[in-house]
Amino acid sequence: MTKRPLAVMLVAVAMNAGLLTPSADAAEDAVILMYHHVDSTTPAATSTTPEKFAAQLDYLQQEDFSVMPLLDVLQTIERDGELPDRTAVITFDDGYVSVYDTAMPMLAERGWPFTVFVSTDYVDGGYGAYLTWDQLRELSDHGATMGNHTRSHAHLVRRETGESPGEWQQRIGDEIGTAGQRLLDELGDAAISVLAYPYGEFNSDVKAIASDLGLYALGQHSGAAGRESDLLAIPRYPVATGYDELVDFSLRAYSRALPATPLDNPSHVLDGSDARPSLRIEVLPGDFRVSELACYATGQGIMDLTWEGDGQRIALVQSRQAINAGRTKFNCTAPSASENGVYYWYSYLWIKSYEDGTLPAE
Repeated sequence: MTKRPLAVMLVAVAMNAGLLTPSADAAEDAVILMYHHVDSTTPAATSTTPEKFAAQLDYLQQEDFSVMPLLDVLQTIERDGELPDRTAVITFDDGYVSVYDTAMPMLAERGWPFTVFVSTDYVDGGYGAYLTWDQLRELSDHGATMGNHTRSHAHLVRRETGESPGEWQQRIGDEIGTAGQRLLDELGDAAISVLAYPYGEFNSDVKAIASDLGLYALGQHSGAAGRESDLLAIPRYPVATGYDELVDFSLRAYSRALPATPLDNPSHVLDGSDARPSLRIEVLPGDFRVSELACYATGQGIMDLTWEGDGQRIALVQSRQAINAGRTKFNCTAPSASENGVYYWYSYLWIKSYEDGTLPAE
C-alpha cells in the first residue's frame, strides 16, 4: 500500500473541511489530469466511476477552473506565457469506449475540450474495448483532440531479445512515427503533436526520439506542468480508484509546479544493483517554503534529504530502503508561502531492472 505524505493528508482533510482557501492569482502552470476508464465495471487501478468523474467535473466548474486544450497549454508554457487562473487539462489514455459512451457527454455539456491518446493498432484491429475511427471523429466534433500513444502500446525503454541499439531505435521510431501518421490520415487537424508514453515509461533515448519527431511528450508522474517542466517529460496526475475522492482531487487540482531541475543528467533507468538511488535537484526560487521541502518514494514514505553548500538550492534525496524492480517515483512537495492549502510538486521517474537485466512483465 502506497503511503501518503502526512503533510498532504492533513492539508487534504483541512481542504475537505473548508478550512483552506487557495487564492486565484495569475497562473504560470497548469494541472493535467489523466484518466483511462470512466466505468464502474473495469479494473479499479485504471478506472474512476461515472459518479466520481461527474463530481470532479462539478468541482472544477464550481471552483472556476479554466479547462483548456492540451496543445494550447503546452505551447503557452513553452513560450513562457501566462495561463488563465486555475488552469486544468483533461486527458484519457488508451482510447477506451467509455470515453465515448460516458465521459464525452459530460464534457460536451460543459463545452470543455479534452485529449484522447490512441494506440493506433488497437483501433485498426477493431479491438472491442477501444474506440473506432468513426467514434474518434465524432469526439473531435465535441471538442476532443487525439494524441499519439504509439502503435501497440509498447514498453518503449525495453529492448527485445537480441535487439541491437540501432534496431531498438528504428523500432521505437516506427512505433511513434507510424502512429502519428495514422492519426493524421484518419483525423486530420484533430491529431496533435503530443505523445503520451505508454505506462509512463521513458528514458533519455526515448525522449530524443520524441524530440526528433517534433513532439511534446507526457508521462504519468505527478505534478503540475510549469515553465521549468521538461516538455519531453510533462507530469500528469493519474485519477483512478483510491486517488479519485474529492479530497485528493482538490489537492491536486490546486497544486503548482515546483521549479526543480534534475542535475547530473540521470537516465531514469537503473540496473538491479542500484538498490537505493539518489537524485540531485536544483530548486529555483519561488512562492513556496523551501525549508519545508519533503520528498517521498513510492510505497516507502519520506526519504532522506540534504542540502548541498550554503542556502537551500541544491537538494540530494535518497530512498531509505531498496526500491523494487519496475517503476518508482520520487515525489517532492513544498507548501505555498502565500496560498493556504496549495502545494508545489515535483516528481521524478525511475525504472529499475532485476539483477539479470529484465524488467517486470505487464
